[in-house]
Order: sequence, then structure tokens, then C-alpha cells
Amino acid sequence: MSILRHKHLFIYHKYWDFDGDGCITWDDFNLMAEKYAVYQRRGKYEQDVVDRWKKIVKTWWDSLSSQADTNKDAQVDFDEWLKYFDNLSNTTKIYKDLPEFLQNFTQLYFITLDYNKDGLFDIKDYRTYLANYNMDVTRAEECFSYMLNDADWANGGKMTRERFNFLVYDFFVSKDPNSPGKYICGPFDSFSVQELESKIKRK
Repeated sequence: MSILRHKHLFIYHKYWDFDGDGCITWDDFNLMAEKYAVYQRRGKYEQDVVDRWKKIVKTWWDSLSSQADTNKDAQVDFDEWLKYFDNLSNTTKIYKDLPEFLQNFTQLYFITLDYNKDGLFDIKDYRTYLANYNMDVTRAEECFSYMLNDADWANGGKMTRERFNFLVYDFFVSKDPNSPGKYICGPFDSFSVQELESKIKRK
């Protein structure tokens, strides 16, 4: 089992398969739009805001599906998803090489995780994030410290947005089991491969 597969099994189910049916479709992006619209309005559901978000994430879905949905069945199954990111691993070198929708997702991801809105990502943000997403909070210190480099430590153990972007890119594409960004989306290896594989929709 490659680490790339394990990481992507984790985020495929944790972040993108919103309805939990084992595959990614436009329905999941619709639900994503509603989530971010409600987040923006601090818990309120406002249809005009939801509609604006749907227009945004429609461009994300179109970008992903046009490249990843190779059999054109209006869904991106996990094998297609993994092949898509494996290709990015082979054809990109830096964060700015990612497709625009993944860069936009990463920017939004940072905003939603920067809980105190200081423009930095620290252990308190990470711990809160793990708790909110029902992940293993007892591993927060271990996983966060693992990702810090000398510049982060010199900055009080806090990551800049640029450093955060680099680590998300590393998570997306690295096949190195010791890559620095492997825990940026959480302690993925607290979830067994077997558990994650069982959630995949089989054709």
C-alpha cells in the first residue's frame, strides 16, 4: 500500500465525498457550496450566498471532472481520483503548478482553519481542526511538530500561508512516506487502509 493511496483514501472520504456514498459527483460539490456559504454567513443559510458558492464550486467540479472522469459517467471514482493526483505528482513541481481549483481550495482551507484569523496556522488551530473533524486530538502535538521546519520554529511554531500551501501541495503529490506535509490534513494513518477502502463505491 503506497502512502499516496492511503493519504488520498483519507481526503477522498473526509473532505470531498460529502454525501458519503463512496464516489464524488456534482452532488458532493453542491453540498460543499452549502457548507461554505453557511460558514461565510456564520451559521445562516442564505440562498443568494449559496447560489454564489455554487457558481464557484461548479468551476471546480468542471475542472476536476474534465480531467479525472475518464469514462465520462458523471462521477469521479477513487481510482480516477488517484490516477489524477498521481499524474499531478509526475507533472508538477511546486504549489503554483497545481490546477487553479486546487489552489483555490487550498486558500479556502487555510482561511477556515485559521480560527483566530491572525494569518498564521499554529498548534491551537490544528488541535481545534482535529476536534471539529472528529480526528485523534491526542496526536495533535506529534503531527503538528512533525511538519514544522526551522523557519516555523523561529516564527514561534507557526506556519505562514505560503508554508501551509507548500505542505498541502506536498500532501497532494508526494509519494515519500517521510514527506513533511503528510499530516497537514490530519493524522490520516490513524484510519486503517481497510476501513477507508471499505467506503469506496464498487462498480
